[in-house]
Formats: sequence, C-alpha cells, structure tokens
Amino acid sequence: MHRVALITDSSACLPPEVAERLGVRVLPIAIHLPSGDTRDGVPGASQLVYEALATGDPVKSSAPPSVEYLTAIEQAGSPSVVVITPAIEFTVMYRNAVLAAEVAVPAVTVVDSRAAAAAHGLVVMAAAEVAAAGGSEAEVVRAAEDASRRVELVGALDTLEFIRRSGRVPSVALDLAERLGVRPVFSLDGGRVERLGVPRSAEAALRRVRKEATLRGLSGAARSIVFHAASSHRAEELRALVGGDAMVAEFSPSMGIHTGPGVVGVAWLREPAAGSDL
Repeated sequence: MHRVALITDSSACLPPEVAERLGVRVLPIAIHLPSGDTRDGVPGASQLVYEALATGDPVKSSAPPSVEYLTAIEQAGSPSVVVITPAIEFTVMYRNAVLAAEVAVPAVTVVDSRAAAAAHGLVVMAAAEVAAAGGSEAEVVRAAEDASRRVELVGALDTLEFIRRSGRVPSVALDLAERLGVRPVFSLDGGRVERLGVPRSAEAALRRVRKEATLRGLSGAARSIVFHAASSHRAEELRALVGGDAMVAEFSPSMGIHTGPGVVGVAWLREPAAGSDL
C-alpha cells in the first residue's frame, strides 16, 4: 500500500491499466440517458452516448457527489489521501471533494489540476508516480501542483452542433461558422479555454493543432497524450504528425456529451524549469 492514496475522476481519461499500475482510484462520472443511467468506464457507454447524441436525444452527466468522494477516501485505507480534480471553472468536483475532505477521518488534500481531460490526467499521473515511489503527502501535492503549472492542451472540435445545443454561443455566429465548415482549434491552460483558429477541413485542423502545440513546447515535452472522442483514426494521424511516443487515450463519454464525437488533440507536460527539483 502506498503511503498516500490518490483519488481522481473519470474525466482524466486515464486508461484502466495506467490507473491500476499507479494505484489511482478513479470515480466514474454518471451519464443520464433516456434509456437509463450508465457511467464512464462501463462497456458500451461511449456507443450509447454517441448514438443518443446522433438522434438528438437528451444526454446529461453528473459529477461524483461529495458522498462518493467521502466513501472513496474512507475506503482508501491510507493515513493520507490526495484528491485531484479538474479546474474549478469547469466542474463542481473540486467543491464536492473539499466538502468530503472536511468531514473525512484521514488527512486529505484536494488539488485543483487547473486542467481538464487528458491534461488533467497528466497532472494525476505525475502525482501518482511520486505516490507509487513512496513519496509523502507534501511531495505528492507538490508534484501535482508543479505539473498543473506545466500542463497544456491543444485540440480541435469536429462539429459545432454540440456547442449550439449548449446555448452559450449566439446561433447567428454558429450558422455562419457551420456554413463555412470550420473546425475550431482551442487551447486549455490554467483553467482557461482560448480559441486559436478556425480551419475549414479535418486535415487543416490537425495541422493547426500540431503547429500550436509545437509553438507551446510540445517538442520538448516530458510526456504527452493524444486524445480523441470516438475517432481513433484521427488520433493516430495526429500522433504521427506530432511524432514522439505519445500515449493515445479516448475521451470519457461523459465529456463527449459536451463536445460530440470527433474531438482530437494533444496534451503535454512542459519540461521543468531549470533549477527545479522535480
């Protein structure tokens, strides 16, 4: 048993074998479909989600509640527990975990990864490796916080349809963008999402992702993950474009609800600054 138990959620896009190898407890996000509820990680969940989205059925997700965090903390069996959540700007998970930590018996530290999706997963992996090596709670937390400052993500949407359904962007702007066939390229860093460009083909979108990621330090990355939502062939194309030995991971279907299928991108950890002891 590790000195420090590590808990996160399924939006981290950690392959099950990686979570198991590093001893990370992953709380699944619930998915609500007209046919009934399921969860991230359940076989067939992705197919159910994308089929429902394709037919226009309402699909929603809900973050692990505080009681699930509390149960996982108590079941960890460790005197120290670190919980790592996605950026507070994107989800209530940080707040839910903090509420659980306040009433838990073990010592619990909750860390906001300042990221989401595969970028969040890289922060979790960095902390988990320190925990697996026998690190103290302070060392695990420091590793997570350091990774949260170094992690970046660049990706591309394949369609604007699911942004339209959110109602957060004026429909007139979306109508024009869809007629032009654009595939927005975006970055995620420090809890912020920024639009980087609007390529008009899938191939151009991948090239723009590579260009933006390279400008931001991907070529010298300590570790990287290429991610996709039900689009493994595009993920492999991007992996070939960016080179290296990036891991490939699938978006959790609970996140695919908000982006739709076809999302592809890359997340990476920049090398530590000179003089860093991490």
